[in-house]
Amino acid sequence: MSRHQSTLQQVQALISAGRAEQARAVLLRALQKDPGEAWLNNAAAVTWIIQGQFQQAHYFAQRAVRAMPHNPEFQSTYANALIGLDQRAEAAACLEQVVARHPAYSNARLSLVNALAALDQHARAITHCREGLAHAPNDRELKIALAQALMNTGQVEEAVSHGSQVLRPGSELPDKAVWLPYAMNYITSITPAERFDAHRALDPVFRAAVTSHKPRPRAVDPEKKLRIGLVSPDLRTHSVAFFIEPLLESVDASQVEFACYSTSPREDGVSERLRGHAALWRHVPAKPSSEIAEQVRRDGIDILIDLAGLTSGERLAIFAAEPAPIQATYLGYPNTTGLRCIDYRIVDSRTDPPGREAYAAEQLLRLDPCFLCYKPPASAPRPAATPPSDQSHAITFGSFNTLIKLSDATVTLWSRLLELVPGSKILLKARQLRDPETCASTIARFTAHGIDAGRVEVLPATTSLEEHLNLYGRVDVGLDPVPYAGTTTTCEALWMGVPVVTLAGETHASRVGASLLSCIGLEDLITTDPDSFIARAAALARDIDARRAFRSDGPQGLRARMCASPLCNAPAFAERFTIAMRRLWREACTRDASKP
Repeated sequence: MSRHQSTLQQVQALISAGRAEQARAVLLRALQKDPGEAWLNNAAAVTWIIQGQFQQAHYFAQRAVRAMPHNPEFQSTYANALIGLDQRAEAAACLEQVVARHPAYSNARLSLVNALAALDQHARAITHCREGLAHAPNDRELKIALAQALMNTGQVEEAVSHGSQVLRPGSELPDKAVWLPYAMNYITSITPAERFDAHRALDPVFRAAVTSHKPRPRAVDPEKKLRIGLVSPDLRTHSVAFFIEPLLESVDASQVEFACYSTSPREDGVSERLRGHAALWRHVPAKPSSEIAEQVRRDGIDILIDLAGLTSGERLAIFAAEPAPIQATYLGYPNTTGLRCIDYRIVDSRTDPPGREAYAAEQLLRLDPCFLCYKPPASAPRPAATPPSDQSHAITFGSFNTLIKLSDATVTLWSRLLELVPGSKILLKARQLRDPETCASTIARFTAHGIDAGRVEVLPATTSLEEHLNLYGRVDVGLDPVPYAGTTTTCEALWMGVPVVTLAGETHASRVGASLLSCIGLEDLITTDPDSFIARAAALARDIDARRAFRSDGPQGLRARMCASPLCNAPAFAERFTIAMRRLWREACTRDASKP
């Protein structure tokens, strides 16, 4: 053990308290006196990893490994730095060696699982989780990692079963607490009330995470130019950008200005484009949520909007500190946050019809006719002139949604459809399908329903958006998964002339497809039960004239329908959004003016 034990204990206490900057200062002082000390260098690497500064972390991790090359803890830290630098294959190779030498060392096993997940090698991740649990059957982190790996292969029901054994709603730290309610969105066996209860249990968790409670700023001056803050890890190449960019570029700048708080460690060309539409842009990936909340206060934000919900990279703790007069959630998550500090959730009457208020911690703000505005890619190719069945004489159903949405209910539903339509096949495309073992297990889920393996084709993610969109030329009819429908994938399919059949359920997640289709006048593709879903998709498979019309350049073509619809009318959407925000602000000003 290190001769600097007291320093290391101090650093650990500071990190646990969320004071990584102070921990770093303590380490730098100690390293100035003893620069080659292995444990200090490893602690420095861990601290820099926590702050998202992976290049510096890599430097310190290398020094620790050189000093003690066979220490499995140091090798694991080094591999974690490599993961942060996107050198995932190198990290996995390093950790495979560590695990081979130290099979009972759970930290290395867990790091290996994370590296494999980053490589989309989820089947191997599951294997390593199970092997690790054989050595340490009570290892909580490995059990959670197993649940996450199962979820990434579409085995969501089993994932939730494993997760619920170790995750206790209301008693976890925020980063763990959000996983179970998030995962519940993907399965049909949970009632809306059960989902709501799981989300509502997050409120005390996030309130407890606030270290400094201050009164919420008051709303003043009802006619002022509004400063709206957007908090998101997805202000980059991400589905969120397709829907937030048209708002940013179309809003009336005399009425509204946007301040963006980008919490992703990585920004790209899309980030730069979005930055050009914002009055203020803050890149704050490493800052604690409490510091970002204070920055929001100093920036004078009137309405603060979360764009992530419980998804990866969420920063709801910012909202728990209540730094803005009005707080809302929008776009990035299809359910309530469960947090009482968030005043509004922006939806529409299709996704959240009257009565859904019972399952929302927030007030529902409905932006009809659709809560979304889609910006098609400028480089999108033209739709294929004819459906693929014109050449193959066999129907191809398709879905390019993430594999997480391939629930047991979805596989059962689509297998029934394939049985009903002789000679048909299904084309699945997802990032996770670059792993051969995951491909095999996905196909096996259909063969378990009696579907021949040759009728199920699986494809990994493509290298370019144009290549991805061109693949819709191989699909006759798009299928929406249940109970978590597609959003960007549905818009892309429609833009490429592929009709999508959806099954609208009880939840927002299951009704986004209904919102999109109704917005472009395709209510007849919205179904409400499995039998009608199968019947409608099978009827569309038989209707070659309708499918040809959908791909045409005429007014019945899906691209023309979208262009003529509210879904792609950015100026009109921006105006509706601005009117709604102004109404909320005036109401808040009236409310706050009456306070003593």
